[in-house]
Amino acid sequence: MDDKDVIMDQYFEDRHIVTALIGVKVDTKSINDFAGEIKDFNTVEDIFLVTGEFDIMLKVKFPSYGELKEFIISKLPQIKGVLKTETMMVINTYKERGIKFE
Repeated sequence: MDDKDVIMDQYFEDRHIVTALIGVKVDTKSINDFAGEIKDFNTVEDIFLVTGEFDIMLKVKFPSYGELKEFIISKLPQIKGVLKTETMMVINTYKERGIKFE
């Protein structure tokens, strides 16, 4: 684990869960295969087929930044059809699944 990983883990430590949104550009012939494979990951909460720059948006939750990083670097690229990803880490949640947070 490098210094950046330690800093990120410390930053997210009090949250207990690290949430991120991941945009995935997928080869159009592989979209259904990608969705079929990615839905088996327990850390993937939501999968959306979307319009725009990305084809798929994922909402993921991990116990640590290190585990999120491992998923992004090692697991996601191995899935057939992945061309590009962009990860947006959630810093604060104001409303989720209809529940408002103070």
